[in-house]
Amino acid sequence: MKIAIQTMDKEHVGENFGRARFFAIYDTVEKTTTFLSNEDNYEAAHGVGIQSVALLSRKGVHRVITYHVGPKAKETLERTGIEVFTLPEDLKPVRIKEAIRIFLEENQQ
Repeated sequence: MKIAIQTMDKEHVGENFGRARFFAIYDTVEKTTTFLSNEDNYEAAHGVGIQSVALLSRKGVHRVITYHVGPKAKETLERTGIEVFTLPEDLKPVRIKEAIRIFLEENQQ
C-alpha cells in the first residue's frame, strides 16, 4: 500500500493538503519513503486540492495522512478510492515518520 503525507519541508506533516510543496510517499511493502514534488499544484491559482488528488492517484496512492483536507479535495479523494486518515490537531507539529507510525498502529487493530 502507498500512503501520501503532505509536507513543506520533507520532515513534518504540512498544514494544507493542496498547497503542499511535496508529498512523502510511504510504501508499506518496501518500507521506504520517497518524495513527490507538488510544485505545479502548489502555485496554481485554484483547484489545488483536486489537482493534488489527481497527482496522487496517478502514483497509485491508497491512503492520505493529513490534518485537514478541503471539501472538494475530500470528495475527489473519495471518488478515486483514496482513503483519508486524519491526524488530531493537538499533535501539531508532527514528523512524517511519527505520523506513519500512528497510522500503522491504529490500522493494526
